[in-house]
Amino acid sequence: MFFLRNILIAALLAHTCATTVKVKPEEFGAVGDGEADDTVAIANALDSCSLLSNDTECRLVFDNSYLTGPIVLARSKTILEVNGLLAMLPRSAYCKIEDCEAPLHGSFISNDADAIPCQTSSNGYETCMHDITITGTGTISSTDPWAWWPCKYTNCWRPHLIVLYKILNAEISGVTLKDAPNHNIEMDECVTSRLHDFVITAPYISPNTDGVNFYGGFDSLMENVVVDNGDDCVSVVPIGEWEECCIDTQEEDIKCSGGHVVFRNLTCNGGHGLSIGGVRHGNVRNVTFENILATGGQKGSTQDEAAGGGCRVKSYPNSTGVVRDITYDNVEFQGVYLPIQLLGHYCPWPCTTPDGESAVLFTSIKFNNIRGYGKQRSKVVEFKCSEYEHCTDITMQDVSLKARDDAEGLMTCENIDSLEVDADSFPNQCS
Repeated sequence: MFFLRNILIAALLAHTCATTVKVKPEEFGAVGDGEADDTVAIANALDSCSLLSNDTECRLVFDNSYLTGPIVLARSKTILEVNGLLAMLPRSAYCKIEDCEAPLHGSFISNDADAIPCQTSSNGYETCMHDITITGTGTISSTDPWAWWPCKYTNCWRPHLIVLYKILNAEISGVTLKDAPNHNIEMDECVTSRLHDFVITAPYISPNTDGVNFYGGFDSLMENVVVDNGDDCVSVVPIGEWEECCIDTQEEDIKCSGGHVVFRNLTCNGGHGLSIGGVRHGNVRNVTFENILATGGQKGSTQDEAAGGGCRVKSYPNSTGVVRDITYDNVEFQGVYLPIQLLGHYCPWPCTTPDGESAVLFTSIKFNNIRGYGKQRSKVVEFKCSEYEHCTDITMQDVSLKARDDAEGLMTCENIDSLEVDADSFPNQCS
């Protein structure tokens, strides 16, 4: 096997002048039958990519079924092409590789940006790797997810399926993500991200199976995606929100910011909604949601007042910062628990965040062409802003929402100083 591996590496080096080099795990000993542990072979295949010249693209192709531990990308210009099944080892075996009490990377697929010198762009964003793509026609999945999901309640660690960190030009497309132990995708401080044309699926009752979370970063687009899951369909959160330096930070501070994302042509089924936050400390701005269908899902959906399934802007108690320039446009709701929410005191049970006399400011938030029906008997809009920082500059235009069984939809309002609703919208006044 060692001799064969050397021959393969030599062949790769001989083709370093090529634009793209294709690598298959089978060339490094992978069985690809969905039963054998292919962790070492896949790691060796990735190591071979690092021997290529920097201007050569390495395409690692998974055409069969593979069981593996964590996959860590350590080189720019790398493509993971999954046409078969790429599955995590069962929890008992996975935790023998990745210390599940103190995980190194926190996800099934991740990149080791800390091992590479980083660069700061002219607009102040730092990136450490570039041109990373996950694509294909296959599936990326956990194995036996019910061994992971109870950790939500027992506080044991659970990995995300994909975390990409400080990447310039990241792309995810084509694949199906299935039964994530925790969040499906976390885009962490990436610049110029393009996520499109893929599917996320998990039972509605599965805990914390967020679809896609954007933490910080700049110039992100997600479009043509279907998400069936048990938590936020998508969410945008500022980075650094746990850091003391982000308390009462300035809006222009990139180290405490998030946003600059467009979501377009999404279908969100059964999840907790199109979310900004929950924000603890920091700023989120410049986010657009457009052309979206969201449904309440079927039996087993965990939607409730803290997880309404609709347009959601939320911040924790005793928070600081600003959420501004958020637009929801052309969104249809079918039986979500609550179509529109502003929650200035978001702390679902069991709430462990202490109260205080501060809150994030929600301002310049627009709801345009929002239609459909909610799941409650009457309330369809809830503006529940904080007494410590009232909501301002909130507008509703061309909104038409009904409650359950075609009943009249009501709007409740707390601590909102500037609300503009056009005469043709319904509801058009606070009850």
